[in-house]
Amino acid sequence: MSNQGKVWSYTALAALLAGSVTLAGCSKTGDPAPAAPTTSASAVSAAPKTEEPYELKWLKAQDISKPYDPTKDAVKQAVEKKLNIKITPEMVDVQQYKTKLNLKMSSGDIPDVVRIDFADDFQKYAQQGAFVDLTNLINEKDTPNILKEVPKEVFEQAKVNGKIYGIPYQGGPGAGYRWNVVLRKDFVEGMGAQVPKTLDEYYNLLKKVKAEKPDIIPLGGYTAQIGQQKYANNSFDHIFGAFGVTPGYFTEKDGKFSNYDIDPKMKEALQYLQKMYAEGLIDKEFATIKEEQLRAKLYSGKLFSWMGWWSTPNDYDTQVESNELKKSGKLAADGKLPDQSNVPYKYLSLNSSLVGADGKAVAPSGAPFGQMNAISAKTKDPKKVLAIIESSLSLENQMLTVWGIEGEDYKIDNGKMKVVTDLIDPKTQQDKNGNFRGIQSYLFAPGLKGWPRYLESLPLRQSQALDVAINNKFQITDASNYLDSPTKITKLVELNTLRDSVFTQIIMGADIKKFDDFAEKWKSQGGTQILTELEASFKKKSGK
Repeated sequence: MSNQGKVWSYTALAALLAGSVTLAGCSKTGDPAPAAPTTSASAVSAAPKTEEPYELKWLKAQDISKPYDPTKDAVKQAVEKKLNIKITPEMVDVQQYKTKLNLKMSSGDIPDVVRIDFADDFQKYAQQGAFVDLTNLINEKDTPNILKEVPKEVFEQAKVNGKIYGIPYQGGPGAGYRWNVVLRKDFVEGMGAQVPKTLDEYYNLLKKVKAEKPDIIPLGGYTAQIGQQKYANNSFDHIFGAFGVTPGYFTEKDGKFSNYDIDPKMKEALQYLQKMYAEGLIDKEFATIKEEQLRAKLYSGKLFSWMGWWSTPNDYDTQVESNELKKSGKLAADGKLPDQSNVPYKYLSLNSSLVGADGKAVAPSGAPFGQMNAISAKTKDPKKVLAIIESSLSLENQMLTVWGIEGEDYKIDNGKMKVVTDLIDPKTQQDKNGNFRGIQSYLFAPGLKGWPRYLESLPLRQSQALDVAINNKFQITDASNYLDSPTKITKLVELNTLRDSVFTQIIMGADIKKFDDFAEKWKSQGGTQILTELEASFKKKSGK
């Protein structure tokens, strides 16, 4: 139920987001051993060449407030051995990484490989010729691991003037849809009903709740905090999505752009929501209350369903259980429950998108990447550098770079991975042998498909919730991602504010003709210009 700007709580993930690499030097090959002298027609073959470790300089973002010595990092040493590389890290404080990197780029001291923000810095430096053109180097034959991690359509979005200058990187386990339809499953079971899969099933279930539990709000909603997305992209995602639309997202077909806000199917969705509101299936206060007020209704048992952020149900289920035990007088004297994170949900049911009459839906997901791994145009051997990245993305090597050494940093028990959480002394940051362990500290993995076995690393409830969210097969991204539109920057907030006002009025009973008026205003007050600029930017990015 929290907003999409919610911060990941895992320190490992934070470390990954801050990490970056640089490579330097060239590989050295030892001379072959001389052939043994022969006295017959047979000759002894020359000994195979032994390739010395490739020397890498690594611009490493590090929390300098914590102890760390790379020469004593057991995981770093294992990565070096596995990839046949020698890493020399240059430490820079996490907070200063971007400043340090830009200084290097501006001075011409460009690292051989650099992880860099896509939105501004990467595109600027790529157009200045700072990075190797990888367009003809990334292919199914030479880089299958990279293409497994980064789909071809994502590479298309990452192009600059029709060329590939880097490998997209998200910085974590996927950037997918993060919202779930959450229901009180105990209410569903108590009414002898089934968890709905279609919009019609959901509507009929809400009608049943209204009839049998008149004190319960069938569907809750809320407005966002100032500066954050409004209800239109949160509370009613599942209704809009079943009609094949989602507020705010731009669409593209054959180079032509539009926006779901003015789509005729949006009008149908709003009429449906208007009907639900009139029948008392939607909370009458959805347009005025904040999230914390919706939580209060949930905790007190007055709410049946809502759209929830993936990570919140664990705590909410516990809160609901606490209130239920309090009502029955069975809550412990201290008012607390044991840790519930590895216990299946008792009161809540997490569900994927509801499908419409055509069996389809739309689930708005975030931009697929935020950073790029680019190879410097000054590097001596770009193919070798690319080969190192490719090798690091095999499943076996990702397990090492992401999770560390099997049997030490993680264990496989009955086919399930379990992260060892007590290996490091939190004060010294070292294990019992005096080693540091740079888990997720030396890796190249783009992470668009998610870290291997990531869900297994989470507590049960969080794993279940994230599994539902990221594996939603109806995810779509905004077609305007990574495209330039000055008018979008200056006018979109104004257009979105207009949308939220009109859509709210319609849901609460205003004449549906307001939608047609809104669509015309959207176009005339900047929308049409935005679409024109997006189409031009799309052509330029495609190199057309």
